[in-house]
Amino acid sequence: MSSLRRAAAIAFCIHLIAALSMAFVLRRGLETTPELRERFSFLIDHRTLWTLGWLSWTLAALAILYFYFTFANVHFRSWRFAVLLTIAALGPDLSAQAIEIGVLPPLAARAFSSDAASELFLTFDRAAVMLSGFVANGLYSTTALILTWGARGAYPSWVSIIGIAVGIFGIALSVAALLDSAAGMFWTNVFLVPAILLWLAAMAARGGDRPGRRKHGSDSPCVDQTDQGSKTRHQV
Repeated sequence: MSSLRRAAAIAFCIHLIAALSMAFVLRRGLETTPELRERFSFLIDHRTLWTLGWLSWTLAALAILYFYFTFANVHFRSWRFAVLLTIAALGPDLSAQAIEIGVLPPLAARAFSSDAASELFLTFDRAAVMLSGFVANGLYSTTALILTWGARGAYPSWVSIIGIAVGIFGIALSVAALLDSAAGMFWTNVFLVPAILLWLAAMAARGGDRPGRRKHGSDSPCVDQTDQGSKTRHQV
């Protein structure tokens, strides 16, 4: 298995776990649950699940960095600057997850007896959304667009289209987070998460481990070799 396929497979598995945690656990403590007291109760009664759910997204952030770094290393080593965007995203993303794990549950416990704690909960919750949903997610999505567009000649068009869709849906999620639209964040995630999983699955199946030669007149790299013993492929 090539290094890129391995990185994509690891990222796929971790993102699948994170997606399931979002669908079945985390959503009950997020803005998608409109009743604030229900959110408080969930964070108090299921803090361990809440913590494990966010830790799965912490691993997902590290996995996508590994995938992007490997992707850039395979296709265009001079384009590694794009990966710096994801490195920059880790700071706000991990900070937001620290707020979700370490700050919001204690505030939820105090909020039943203190209006001030409720207001503070909403303030920190909004800060976490901006850090992760707007800043970090925007940087991750921009990296996806840069890398996918740059390597569009290396893969079948449908793989590149899915990768570009990941970037577009991700930026749409960032806009929804900026506008504080719970419905917008919900629906963009409905499209974004499956797109990420499809893209990673496609890369795990088709990703090469050597940068290809560039066709004359084209600025798109292409893969011309896969693992030893496989057929030569050259697509632009």
